[in-house]
Amino acid sequence: MWKNSVGYTDETISLHDCVANSVEISDGVLSLSFDDGFWVLPDSKYNSCDATVRTDKSKIEFVDFDEDMSEFYLFKRHYLFGKRLCTTRKEVKLKEVFEKINNGEWKIEFNEQYEGFHRVLFFGGITTKKKIWELEFQMVIDCEKIECYWNNIRPDRKW
Repeated sequence: MWKNSVGYTDETISLHDCVANSVEISDGVLSLSFDDGFWVLPDSKYNSCDATVRTDKSKIEFVDFDEDMSEFYLFKRHYLFGKRLCTTRKEVKLKEVFEKINNGEWKIEFNEQYEGFHRVLFFGGITTKKKIWELEFQMVIDCEKIECYWNNIRPDRKW
């Protein structure tokens, strides 16, 4: 089904400003689908443009996903008379997050990503039916490897 696949590294793929539209867990693999694609950086062998460009519909798989070692936190800012009082952090079960994404209650947009040994840390925002970036999130995914899939680069969608 996919023409291109690459192992995820910070040097070739970026999820900055990308929105995950659906999530699936099957046989120890966590899959995130991106209807509007993700970014392929100019130094990738799959990118013939001299700029960072978007792909068409794409998918990222976290292979040997360990749900028990993975975490998801929500951050909510609280205001009184327009002045921020505090920010609260709440841990949310991943299954609950994935259900909200799949049923359309939430869209998660990635902002920053950091890769470590068997772990990837993401920061971003959650858009609800009420408001864009109503909540911010921190997600840690524990896995053995990450694979990225897409069919075509879209030269008309430069960064």
